Amino acid sequence: MKYGYCIDAKFLHGDETSRGIFEAIADAGFDYVELPFSALSELSPEKIAELKNELKKIPCLACNLFFPPSLKIVGTEQDKNGISKYLERMLPFAAEIGMETLVFGNGGARKIPDGISRESIWANLRFIVEEMEIHAGKAGIIICVEPLNTTETNIINSYGEAVELTKGLQNVATMIDSYHVAMEKQTYEDVLQNPTRLKHLHTAYPTGRMVPGAVDDMSLYADFVKTVKEIGFDDKISIEGALRATSPEEIREEIKKAHEVLCGLLR
Repeated sequence: MKYGYCIDAKFLHGDETSRGIFEAIADAGFDYVELPFSALSELSPEKIAELKNELKKIPCLACNLFFPPSLKIVGTEQDKNGISKYLERMLPFAAEIGMETLVFGNGGARKIPDGISRESIWANLRFIVEEMEIHAGKAGIIICVEPLNTTETNIINSYGEAVELTKGLQNVATMIDSYHVAMEKQTYEDVLQNPTRLKHLHTAYPTGRMVPGAVDDMSLYADFVKTVKEIGFDDKISIEGALRATSPEEIREEIKKAHEVLCGLLR
């Protein structure tokens, strides 16, 4: 198992607190950081060079927030040409950086708009994953469709839906985030029935979506941990949650403890 930590786009623009978080992630023993992919698409060549140098400390093996907000991915204005060009440009870049897994969440962007049928948006999403399949295969990358809770989007809210959307594809698979599963009061039965489609994990303490910590009620992780162990999952898991700490010293300690807690749960 490889353990990672999601960090926001402010890190890419030199935010002091975010840079401190990055350093703490590397020092805590995490295997990788997970960055926002769409934000990388906006970096200048100079910033990309700086990023590559920073990633010598700890690699970026995964990214989330796949598409930029400016790109219309579903609905009557779906930009098929723009989607194809984005994939053609960005997936070789992802491979060059050393990424292995990209997460397609983009809840608001993929939402079913008023007056449009679910079938129409499903067809839009199927076009996207089929295009992803082509370009991800060339780049040697896996893209994972992320089920999100219903406060974030109104389509692909369960692992089963993600499996159905990606049926027949090799380079586009699925993932789960234990926070979204908890929010929807779902079970992991779909995961147990389709374990080979699971290629990435996110987790957080479900109450408040916080990073795992020593004060957590560990029983809230029980079903998630049991499922991960039962299917023999041995890929990547990223923490995606908020910090309780505010000072640099407390942040470093909380991130270190988060790594210890996560490793302890899945040992």
